[in-house]
Amino acid sequence: MTHTIADLLGRYGYAIVALFFVAEGCGIPAPAVTTMVIASALASRGTMSIWGVGVAGLVGGALGGMAGYVIGAQGGTRLLRKYGRKLHVDEQRLARAHRFFERRGLWAVFICRFIGFVRIVVPMFAGIAHMPLAKFSVANAAGAIVAAATYCTLGYVFGRDLGALEGHIAETTLVGVGLVVVWLVYTLVRSRRRAATG
Repeated sequence: MTHTIADLLGRYGYAIVALFFVAEGCGIPAPAVTTMVIASALASRGTMSIWGVGVAGLVGGALGGMAGYVIGAQGGTRLLRKYGRKLHVDEQRLARAHRFFERRGLWAVFICRFIGFVRIVVPMFAGIAHMPLAKFSVANAAGAIVAAATYCTLGYVFGRDLGALEGHIAETTLVGVGLVVVWLVYTLVRSRRRAATG
């Protein structure tokens, strides 16, 4: 995988970094983060520019997130209403998703940048739930900036030792998952307390 991505970077350069992030945003699984980290590792060896890699990841991530939002907003609700029964998604759950993104959409969109599959689906569900575009845009841009900086730093600093680099990527993902779990537990506990006192 590493050699294949390095070959793609050699052929297409920064464009492939941006393209993979856009593909993810459109719901197509792509090794966007891995490609960005490997590109950053190559930058640490002087093969690419770390600023070019960062800008490509930032622009691709922001555009991909926006594409996912638009896809969800334009056709997601219609598809869920048509096939939702098979996915156990009804009107009540759609309403719940809408309330969730109204209250906590900013953090959800921001944190999803650090968790593989979640990064693909959250922007679409934000669109389906009609999260206000301004809020989504702020969280999407902030998440893209922080994620690009994080993965570029990992690749650049540990780029000469790919084994250690893969370990740090896994650690970063685990931290992201941990934050999401803590946040969900906190949200659930607070909701139950409100229900109990209400």
